[in-house]
Amino acid sequence: MEPEVIEIERQLDALLPRQRLETSPPAELLNAAIEWSRAVWSAAEHTGPILLSDEEIRMGLKLSQRPVFVCGVHRSGTTLLRNLLDGHPDLVVLPSEGTYYTNLEFKLHNLPKNEKAAFLGTEWLRRLANPINQPPYWLLGRSLDSGSPYVNFARYFMAWQQVTNEDAQGLHIAVVLAYASCTGNLNARLWVDKTPTNERFLTRIWQEMPDAKIVHIIRDPVTTITSRKKMEPLFDLRRALLDLKMSYMVAFEQSQLNDPGYLLIYYEDLCENPQKVIKSLASFLNIKIADVLKQPTVAGIPVSANSVFADKEISGQILKAHQHRQDKMLSKTEQELLAAHVGSLANKLHYHITEVVFMRRLFIWFKYRLLSLFGS
Repeated sequence: MEPEVIEIERQLDALLPRQRLETSPPAELLNAAIEWSRAVWSAAEHTGPILLSDEEIRMGLKLSQRPVFVCGVHRSGTTLLRNLLDGHPDLVVLPSEGTYYTNLEFKLHNLPKNEKAAFLGTEWLRRLANPINQPPYWLLGRSLDSGSPYVNFARYFMAWQQVTNEDAQGLHIAVVLAYASCTGNLNARLWVDKTPTNERFLTRIWQEMPDAKIVHIIRDPVTTITSRKKMEPLFDLRRALLDLKMSYMVAFEQSQLNDPGYLLIYYEDLCENPQKVIKSLASFLNIKIADVLKQPTVAGIPVSANSVFADKEISGQILKAHQHRQDKMLSKTEQELLAAHVGSLANKLHYHITEVVFMRRLFIWFKYRLLSLFGS
């Protein structure tokens, strides 16, 4: 193992925040991560791709055809759902958001062909070291003098990209298969990609991967928007409402079709009655119900509570929906805009928010009517 990689990894580890980072990561952290990923990639290039056996190629190509996309608007519970699937022996669960359709595909298309693999490979190296700017980090373990799991990941990625299609989608599949190879789970039945707003691409996903399964999670609109307001330093209410309306539209339309490749899950049901939802999810994916489905983990590591409003870090547990509601963070204007934009769709999905706004407006109307009749 090259000493340079270990030293740069040590420097990067020293910069990783020990608690949840609620602002944009500092430039020093970003630069250190880029330097480390490039050093790892360089070491992998020097050694060369790992030689894949015929059996590995057979299993990998079979696995590549069976994706599961976990989607839903930001802050709707996609992370919790992904973390509950993590660790199941029948699944390869990417430990960070895939973002292929929403982000990476566009970037890959704008790169020269000879730069695409290095761009995606180093991007995923950084995601494996630091998925979401909070623990857990180093999801493949730490590099040692005897070898680095990240160099191995890069070498597997280089090997699988020679097997999969050379287009951008093929590179994304190579990431999945490299992760499966590194975690010894290449014989899994399905691979799981969690990416918020992927529900916008359902038609294309099913065209490109006919056997794909979609797990779409939705959440109470007030709590969803409140959570986004809490988490996003540059909160854009208009953008958040458009995202939410789009997600609700897909949820309502798909729920009318009874498509065997689509499953709609309510976040509140998942929190209040996880056993029932997990049973439904296991049946949909045709996997066995296992204890690992009851505990949220990332790469097998218990993760913090499923709320940005939790008073303290609680690992490996599911908070009930009522334990982390924050109904007072939205202004009256924001609540009224929320009801106006998604109220009708929310009602169709059994989230009733328009009644609250209607009663408030009725109260204001009566107030001013009385003032006009009797004076102040």
